[in-house]
Amino acid sequence: MTAQVSATGDAVLDQMLGGGFPARRATLVTGDAGTGKTTLGMQFLQAGLDDGDDCLFISTEQTLSELRESFQQFNFDLDHENLTFASVHAAPGRTLEGDEELVLQTLGADGEPTSMGFDAPFTGEYIQQHLQQFGPADRVVFDSISGLAAITDDEERYRRTIIDLIRFFTDQFEATTVFTAEARTPGEGSMTEVLRFVTHGVLELTRQTVAEDTHRFLEVRKLRGVDHDRRTFEVEVTADGLRAGPARRSQPPALKDHHHQPIGIEGLDNLAGGGLVQGTGVLIEQDGRVNLSALFAQLLHFAIESDYAITLVPTVSLRESRVQQLLDGYGLEVETLLAEDRLFVVDLVGTWNREYENVLTPDHTAEAVTDALAELQTRTDRSMFSLVGTDGLVHALGVEGSRTVRYAQEAQLVDDEEMLIHVVNPDVVSDAVGAFYVDAADQVLSTWIRDDGLQYVTLQKSPCGFVGSTSLVEYIDEPPYLRVQNPPQTRENPYVCD
Repeated sequence: MTAQVSATGDAVLDQMLGGGFPARRATLVTGDAGTGKTTLGMQFLQAGLDDGDDCLFISTEQTLSELRESFQQFNFDLDHENLTFASVHAAPGRTLEGDEELVLQTLGADGEPTSMGFDAPFTGEYIQQHLQQFGPADRVVFDSISGLAAITDDEERYRRTIIDLIRFFTDQFEATTVFTAEARTPGEGSMTEVLRFVTHGVLELTRQTVAEDTHRFLEVRKLRGVDHDRRTFEVEVTADGLRAGPARRSQPPALKDHHHQPIGIEGLDNLAGGGLVQGTGVLIEQDGRVNLSALFAQLLHFAIESDYAITLVPTVSLRESRVQQLLDGYGLEVETLLAEDRLFVVDLVGTWNREYENVLTPDHTAEAVTDALAELQTRTDRSMFSLVGTDGLVHALGVEGSRTVRYAQEAQLVDDEEMLIHVVNPDVVSDAVGAFYVDAADQVLSTWIRDDGLQYVTLQKSPCGFVGSTSLVEYIDEPPYLRVQNPPQTRENPYVCD
């Protein structure tokens, strides 16, 4: 056991947790029956045994022989000298005072029934008194804490009992502790919620149907003080316990065939694995409610600072006056950029001054637009940074025309050093068109606003980066005027394209 974390026995789960379960803290693993809670607990202890830790498994629902049978299919060393099993059960009985009530029934370290000389009431105090003989320990699994619900119906008393038990293990035993609990046991729903509040971390195991097959999933719902992975992972049962996956949601760096560029928005660059890709298509999906001004302004600023020439195929929202407003925050002038062959515009919506030499207004045909884009390539020796308002392109050229232009851009007009970004609102184009642009892009980012005004961005598709991760978007008063929440574990990003 290290000073800060204890390995779980699965590399991906360790990564999700920022290294493992927090040392000398209590973590709750919750889920329905059969989702793998007990297996994960024993797997955690096996990892400790492999590291030389003293481990204790406490069962409230199974005898030692039943546990052995349950673990028979796994590669767990149940006879390891550093592993101890204990049992705590509620059973009908008569206390020393002669009262008939639930009493504590236990199995000792040797697996045989033990007695205190009388039937002790089934209370937290007597449970701790019995378990004292098994400490100290480096790792403890208590399976399942749902078995303690019989102690009381009073929620506050139950909460106090659990807190005392947590402190008993983490303070007296100095153990990293895993509690398991049923997600929703009839009549115990509030008790499970109590556990979620008082434990340091919460992992949730669930079952879901995928294409008519049942799959197990794991999610870290809470982990105090740790920027844990917030995504859902699938769980596979193996001989060594539970294996979380996928280990990667994007291809490994060895397979990538392009570069990427950080655009200057740290959280977004980290989310995307280092930046937006070069030499292929990027798609930004938006819901029509988000304000993309800050993002567009930073993209244009990045392109100029990186010595690109810019080709802009605007929608109405990127009319000339609006683009100038975006560039004001960076001290750039549209007229100067046009005159110096740093900005080119293919205007299909009629919102730019056609007197500028570098503002082209081709006919609304795929051939004319493709020819215009090709002509702009001959007007500069710089690599091209293209920002295309896909909605306007589709409305001007139709479905087939926009497809033709998109194919031509990728096949003829974009080299390995250039960048091509399409922006689309899927709600204003057909599903088939939206799906086409997603399919054509190598990297897809989706941003939207919830009803409460919070804006988020998700990396939907990418050859690198935190595919499937969602980050908060907020606006700030200084360049780049936009902040995107960092994905978890950014400093050790296993998905970055090196």
